[in-house]
Amino acid sequence: MRAFARAPVRVDPAGGGTDAPPFCVDHGGKVVNFGVRRHVFARAQRLGPGEEILIYSDDLDAGIQARSAAGLPVGGRLELLQGFVRKLLPPGESVLLVTGSEVPPGSGLGGSGALGVSVVAALDRLFGVTRSKDDIAAVANEVERQDLGYPGGSQDSYGAARGGLNLLEYHQGGGMTPRSIEVTEELIREIEESSLLVFTGAAHVSGSIHDDIRSSYHEPSSKTLEAMFELRGEAERMAQALEAGDLEGYARALGGSCRGLYNLHESCDSAEHRAVFDRLEELILAGKTCGAGGGGFLLLCAKPGRREECAAAVAELGAESWPFEFDFEGVSVTEETAWTEEEVGSYRGRITGEAQG
Repeated sequence: MRAFARAPVRVDPAGGGTDAPPFCVDHGGKVVNFGVRRHVFARAQRLGPGEEILIYSDDLDAGIQARSAAGLPVGGRLELLQGFVRKLLPPGESVLLVTGSEVPPGSGLGGSGALGVSVVAALDRLFGVTRSKDDIAAVANEVERQDLGYPGGSQDSYGAARGGLNLLEYHQGGGMTPRSIEVTEELIREIEESSLLVFTGAAHVSGSIHDDIRSSYHEPSSKTLEAMFELRGEAERMAQALEAGDLEGYARALGGSCRGLYNLHESCDSAEHRAVFDRLEELILAGKTCGAGGGGFLLLCAKPGRREECAAAVAELGAESWPFEFDFEGVSVTEETAWTEEEVGSYRGRITGEAQG
């Protein structure tokens, strides 16, 4: 048997950044995020007793081999996957883990969070562990933030695990309560029919941006701290607009969230994104950079009936646009036919050939 899991990436139309410490602990944060129908995948299969651990990323065209989880190195291109295997693989077990993604790296769509969620779900199915979606998200976030020390918040993992529309409320002093935002079918259609995801080709490096924000946060009269409160307020207003079926209120909060994001730190801004906003100013109600900023995707809300004009203008700028569709399923896992010995050998050959090269 081979376990197969997939998790959607997310967009964070309001409140992103307030999920990260120290702000979420000092003051409490709020984030609205949506699961998007673009996915990250993980497949895992047990190997025979005494066999090795094989990890392979189709996206990076890179792999690693070790005799045991303890023998996996720290660091390297597959550090994240290695961290999950070290944490979740039972003693004495061997595994082949293969991952892939429908989004480019540095997209601002929470791809690493979705990757972690899909890997946890696949390994859980393989070794008979049962967790709720929120518990899967918690484990995925624990590996990134605690085990590996990556900076950032937890919203990516929860958006990937839960799917749909979420309000994540972070409590002063610690802890978080996630809840689904209840919206009408009509508003869902309106958002999907008016929205575009736009990729300029300029990726971001979220870790360095989070470091910049954290440094600025502690400065006297910090503009970063002021922007955090602004972002938290926009998330609250957006959740209220969504529940009221108010598309224009949603768009106002989306635009306010983008301004708040750029006010966090200059590294959150992007000349490429500004160029898109300038070109589309007459065609959109609002838009926002996804994730920590500095590059990656934009989420746009077009004026009624003008989405196709937006897509054409984006193409003229040399950028790429994707239609937007909600994913309400969140992480899912199933069982597939096992890889044959020849297929396992093929992955082993790619990995060992790379190491020898």
